[in-house]
Amino acid sequence: MSAAAQGEAAIQRRREAMGTFERYLTLWVALCIVAGIALGAVLPGPFQALGRMEVAQVNIPVALLIWAMIVPMLLRVDFGAMGQVARHWRGIAVTLGVNWLVKPFSMALLGWLFIGWLFRPWLPEGQIESYIAGLILLAAAPCTAMVFVWSRLTDGEPNFTLSQ
Repeated sequence: MSAAAQGEAAIQRRREAMGTFERYLTLWVALCIVAGIALGAVLPGPFQALGRMEVAQVNIPVALLIWAMIVPMLLRVDFGAMGQVARHWRGIAVTLGVNWLVKPFSMALLGWLFIGWLFRPWLPEGQIESYIAGLILLAAAPCTAMVFVWSRLTDGEPNFTLSQ
């Protein structure tokens, strides 16, 4: 069997292994965003109460939900084998390069374009630089929880994912 055929068979097996939830994850996320906005507009009290549940400026419900996303992947990690992660040095180098050399500068460009120019009339003048700095920081710090979730959904190597 050729490499292309093997790759195609692996993709088909993965597709068959994915359930409805995983297959339509983007749709569920979009629906949850819309539902959250609608419920927040209709019932602001409970959502404001959830927003006030903080310790050291960390929202407790959000922190718990993020851990709920990370824990399933962490359970698959063999911490004793973490020393073998060095064999994936090319992937780690690409990740470091993209995270520290590409993303901050591309987000600075997008921040300048959208925040500094396109949306500037609708934003508070004294906070424009802060918004741009926020975009750059978000680019330099990928969401660890989502890295774990997508790695799990694609049957990624847990040890390599953790090292990323």
